[in-house]
Amino acid sequence: MKMKVVGLLAAVMLIVSGCSIGVSMEKQLSDTLTKMNDIESTYRSAQSKLTELEQTEQKTFTETMELTKEDVDQLRSKVDELKKLNEERLANLDEEESAINEAKTHIKELEGIKDKASESEKKSIDELTDTVSQRYELHAVFINEYKKLTSIQKEFYDMLPKEDVQLDELKNKVEEVNTQNEVVKEAITKFNESTKKVNEVKDNVFKSLKKDE
Repeated sequence: MKMKVVGLLAAVMLIVSGCSIGVSMEKQLSDTLTKMNDIESTYRSAQSKLTELEQTEQKTFTETMELTKEDVDQLRSKVDELKKLNEERLANLDEEESAINEAKTHIKELEGIKDKASESEKKSIDELTDTVSQRYELHAVFINEYKKLTSIQKEFYDMLPKEDVQLDELKNKVEEVNTQNEVVKEAITKFNESTKKVNEVKDNVFKSLKKDE
């Protein structure tokens, strides 16, 4: 019986280096993006810790599944470890969500910069703002799906020590976990792709502004 924990939490950061800041509009955009990136450092740290916890939880889960029903005390002890790791993952997820939400508040600064831009600049800044906003929306989807995953995993852990639990019940719950795990992986992939898209759009915006100097 296999149950996977996500394990694909690649921390893809917003890249803001290499931007020319010789022009006021460029500097304003660069400063805002840098500010958002700095805030996201907490999110990247939380992601790193989350990955470590996932690996530990997967190892503990494997050890747990090697126990027999006769090892009741050991089984309960391992289940308690799994539940604790599950709670720690949720705590790290909350830190990540908080950091992203804080960074998201600075989108209004991008909108403010656009309001002061020329007509030719507004279109580029609009595209950047929309792309950044979409990235944060996709992160919210990931958070929601990941929380669903941890909830199903906890239900499974609660079932393990029960004397009257049937093997089919456990298999069905594991299938639920693995199905949701795939949903989370897809959400992570989309979020990471959106981060790359933000960086591409950002580069294009700065190139466009440089041409207008």
